[in-house]
Amino acid sequence: MDMTDEKLIEKLFRDASQWQVADNGFTERVMKSLPQRQSRVTALSRLWTLFCVTVAVVLFVLLRGWDIVAHGLFVLLTTPPSLDRLLMLFLSVATVGLLALGEFISRERRYSF
Repeated sequence: MDMTDEKLIEKLFRDASQWQVADNGFTERVMKSLPQRQSRVTALSRLWTLFCVTVAVVLFVLLRGWDIVAHGLFVLLTTPPSLDRLLMLFLSVATVGLLALGEFISRERRYSF
């Protein structure tokens, strides 16, 4: 029977999860002594994010951000391309792509076991 490494590892963990080790309550005591998750920090972080997004949306509406975006798109679509504009577009796309890649890698590391 040919099993891939992934399946062997999965089988090992599945089997190991069924093991019972007599430790006289040591594991439970250690788990109870660990600090609790910092839910207050998480809540404050979410409130700060909500506040910043709300401020950004309000400023966008008050400063008529849609006019700025529409004007930028109009200029982009109606003027002939130049090497400078193409370079700036490439750099902008590359920067956003690298930021997205960094965020993706960060999330993968955070949620991997």
